[in-house]
Amino acid sequence: MKLSKVLLLAMVVGAVVGCDDDGKLGVVDPGPLAKVRFINAVPDTGAVNFRFVDRLENLPTLLAVPFRGGSGLYQGIAPGSRQMRVFPLDTTVAGASTRLVDTTFTFEANQSYTILYAGQTKAPNGDPLSDRLVFIRDDIPSPGNGSVAMQVIHAAAGTGPVDVYIGRDTGTVVTAPVAPKISGLAYLGRATYTTVPTRPRVTDSLYTIAVTDPGSTTKLFQSTPNEPGALVSGTVSAQAGVQISNSVVTVVLFPRATPGTRAAVAGTTTPAALMFLDNIPAIP
Repeated sequence: MKLSKVLLLAMVVGAVVGCDDDGKLGVVDPGPLAKVRFINAVPDTGAVNFRFVDRLENLPTLLAVPFRGGSGLYQGIAPGSRQMRVFPLDTTVAGASTRLVDTTFTFEANQSYTILYAGQTKAPNGDPLSDRLVFIRDDIPSPGNGSVAMQVIHAAAGTGPVDVYIGRDTGTVVTAPVAPKISGLAYLGRATYTTVPTRPRVTDSLYTIAVTDPGSTTKLFQSTPNEPGALVSGTVSAQAGVQISNSVVTVVLFPRATPGTRAAVAGTTTPAALMFLDNIPAIP
């Protein structure tokens, strides 16, 4: 057997077994984990890498996350006080070693968190718009059959408090008697989960998110995130979405990309509300 194959086999075995206090081999139990996801809402730097730097963990989806992108469903990490950094996605030595954010946070076991990268890299330290990591504890609810739970996070740097309408009609969402209106949501604020009816499972039956100044019905911007969801298919589990009962989702309000930066690509030149999936829904 070639040496490379022997080393590969040793690495595989080492990944699944370890020694207990008596020196006996056995399966490694990592114990209770915290769960995290990463969302990039900074409009002037493009894709970034998010890394825990206090211990080695295999979290590839937290790398190369573009502006308005996320790392997908929550992933398990070791709980406790953790050090983490954000780096620009850059192949040069100088760029790859640039620390955009370097901070610590204490994560609780068996708890889910959204780690939001928000603000502007060009804003000076101490400025309310300077880039930072915001840690949001997501207490995932069980909305029940016929319902979807939805929370809203205001990450649109440069926009003050807003009213947010969640409606079914893209033309009259701010005046029709539709689903909840969120009043006076501040920048970096979060409106906790509210329950809305599941939309019918037909084409283009979605929810529209409209954003206005407080007390106004004039739209600053609106979006209709294309997240209908999907039922169980064969061995593929259900996917959360506004047409699937028991789904839990998060809507993030994003700013427009700063012109002339790497974040300014097709589809990012105006503010938008995008939807991220928080659970794998239980299908009745």
